[in-house]
Amino acid sequence: MAARAPAPVDARWVPALLTCLLLGQAAPTWPSGASAVVSVGCLALAAAAGLRLALGRPHPDGRRRGLLTACVLAGAAGALLVQHVSLDRAGAEHVGWPQAVADARALRLEVVPTGEPTASDARFGPRWHQPARVERLGHPPRTLAPAVDVVLTGPGTAPTRTPRLCLVGVPEARDGTVFVAAQATPTAGACGTTDPGTDTPTTTGRDALRAALRHAAADGVGTAPQLIPGLVLGDRTAQSPELDQAMKDAGLSHLSAVSGANCALLMGAVTLLLRTLRLPRAAVTAAALGSLAVFVVIVGPEPSVLRAAVMGGLGALAVFLGRGRQAFSLLSAGATVLLVAAPSLAGEVAFHLSLAATAGIVLAAAPADGWLHGHLVRVLPDVPARWLSSSLAVTVAAHLACQPILLAMTGTVSTWSVPANLVAAPAVAPVTVLGTLAAAVVLPAPALAGALVAVIQWPAAWIGAVALTAADVPGAVRPWPGGALGLSLGVLLTVATLAGFRLVLVLERTPRAPVRRVGRSAPPARDRLPAGGVLTGVLVTAALGTGAAVVVPRPAGATPEGWALAFCDVGQGDMAVFRSGPASAVVVDAGPDPDAARRCLEDLHVEQVDALLVTHLHADHVAGAAGLSGGLAPAEVRHGAWSGSGGAGREEPGMPPPVGSVPLATGQAGAAGRTGWEVRWEVLLADPRAAEHNDASAQLLVTVEGDGGAVRTLVTGDMEEESSAAWAAGRRSDASPPPRVDVLKVAHHGARNGGLDVPEAVGARLHVVSVGADNDYGHPHPVTISGLERLGPVARTDLHGTLALVPASDGSVRAVTVRAPAGAP
Repeated sequence: MAARAPAPVDARWVPALLTCLLLGQAAPTWPSGASAVVSVGCLALAAAAGLRLALGRPHPDGRRRGLLTACVLAGAAGALLVQHVSLDRAGAEHVGWPQAVADARALRLEVVPTGEPTASDARFGPRWHQPARVERLGHPPRTLAPAVDVVLTGPGTAPTRTPRLCLVGVPEARDGTVFVAAQATPTAGACGTTDPGTDTPTTTGRDALRAALRHAAADGVGTAPQLIPGLVLGDRTAQSPELDQAMKDAGLSHLSAVSGANCALLMGAVTLLLRTLRLPRAAVTAAALGSLAVFVVIVGPEPSVLRAAVMGGLGALAVFLGRGRQAFSLLSAGATVLLVAAPSLAGEVAFHLSLAATAGIVLAAAPADGWLHGHLVRVLPDVPARWLSSSLAVTVAAHLACQPILLAMTGTVSTWSVPANLVAAPAVAPVTVLGTLAAAVVLPAPALAGALVAVIQWPAAWIGAVALTAADVPGAVRPWPGGALGLSLGVLLTVATLAGFRLVLVLERTPRAPVRRVGRSAPPARDRLPAGGVLTGVLVTAALGTGAAVVVPRPAGATPEGWALAFCDVGQGDMAVFRSGPASAVVVDAGPDPDAARRCLEDLHVEQVDALLVTHLHADHVAGAAGLSGGLAPAEVRHGAWSGSGGAGREEPGMPPPVGSVPLATGQAGAAGRTGWEVRWEVLLADPRAAEHNDASAQLLVTVEGDGGAVRTLVTGDMEEESSAAWAAGRRSDASPPPRVDVLKVAHHGARNGGLDVPEAVGARLHVVSVGADNDYGHPHPVTISGLERLGPVARTDLHGTLALVPASDGSVRAVTVRAPAGAP
């Protein structure tokens, strides 16, 4: 007799969850009238489905009853959420918060920090950022109910972490997030009990615990001192920018933040230990939930931690207690309730990631665990095989479920993320479990904590080594295509992911006879696959082919049809090519190597150079011009000039200008084009009397008109932070501020002193960093890359090679690798 198949997944709460996710993002932008209409419509849907369910046949079929139940739940949840949003908006309007944000008016605010501060570069030095909730505003203070999530910002170093802060700040809404710029250093304590500048910050017990764990890990091997605080407590303050960027490029950054996977692994370890002792299920469940509660107390009951605990707890109970089908329904219902109670979660990417990761764990981790254990137990003892299979199943299921969201969020693909997660997965569980135990005893028993840290330093260092190795492989990060093509491929990947999870469930429920008859008397084998299986196979195969097409670089010369501009991989330097005809172009900068410059034009099938524009005369921008000879000799040459007398003049003047070149000046313009293509260029700013040669870089706005429409690109040369900040802020009397563009060539190869003011001002759809692999300058700086990634997709010539950009009809651009970066496989 065959084993009983698992019960089908209960998905009746899924429509309600999807409804709340959509309405939670849309409803805050609606006027009150629209909210009322949608709310009434949701109630009508719920009432109609409920009446049909109550007055229908006594015993309707299961599918029909399930559909009606789903409609009732979706309608009721949607109406409650919209009403909640309307009440929140009314409360905020009553105390004047929306108007204050619209007017960018300075307010006295009392806030509760909800996360750790981070640092970034800005116009005139470092700035700090910290998520917080505004609870009271004004003087005398008025309570803002419910509290509003914001991001605090200020110059210098962040204030010491305290439970409550009082500050005077200017709120400003940008891209759906409200930023509050502190006008003075925030003060610890409530605004009713202290004035800014009079209170002394206090160190909380949580801060002391984090500091003690960092101290205990300080002498670890490799990258362990940087990673252990993040892997255990989500504390990334010890993590260097280089390691932080490597973790992102390798697809491992989720490990150094408290996530549902951390909670699931912790509960799983407790569950496996107690199940080995054959304790009753009720005792195992209670102990697992208790360990999760202790973990939340140790890490800190922040909203993100509580969210991760809820999601990870459900996932762990599903995998380790064998209640996956019930847990999926419970997950959907719990997430719906969370959204109704806090609609702002619908706009948080972290919530989407936690939800997707937990759903992946609930649906696929248990069958994957069983399959892996069946193979691993052949070569390993049962206990290590069970531990390894569980760790791999949880990690991979969560990562695959999150991949479509990460793709939409970053616009890039981490080529080695799946292998890196597989290789790093066995090290995650011991660091999480033993690290949490070390954190729990680090204050009362530092010697014991030190012993535990000495054990976990090795797996932590292994995770860091995996991240650095994966990130160092050429082509570790690939840009996802833009426009309609990128959207279509993203939809395909999402559908294929869903189909793959469905296939896992179908295979798990397929009965298998324990005895199979063989020989002549055996029944004929059924070779025909069900239609659903065939469709799933086609979708998954297509998605794998799509992924391969994106991450595998094209061979040299595979220039895409309709390309409008390109950025050449010429090593540590800049070279951009703007198409002015079927085989002609305008070239901006020529890089440091004549051979590389000529090779790039050959790859792009450019046979004629209408003009060469050199932003400034440093060798990494002009030395390659020697390669533009013979048939590629430019018809016109212009360069950014520098007198070297405008200030300190610490730099050498650079190379002499090419023969026949004339200086560029602010306001100059030019054009070239033939056969349906046209390039127009304009000098937005050229200052030959700048204090430094880099700041004399001509700022060029280049527009390409072709088959796919117009693409506006800003080429910034090597202009550094102070000059670019003044330009972006409109403080130059000789030039207008930078305009909005489609593509930005990031200044100074992504160096830290390039700043982020111009990228923030121009709102580019794509940021291109032209930089050489393994250069001696440390370019691009991780802080700069992190800041650019917050603004939009980033492409790098050291990782992506020579890139040709193809415009789409919707105004987006698609990046295609024409030649892989040096050293790529």
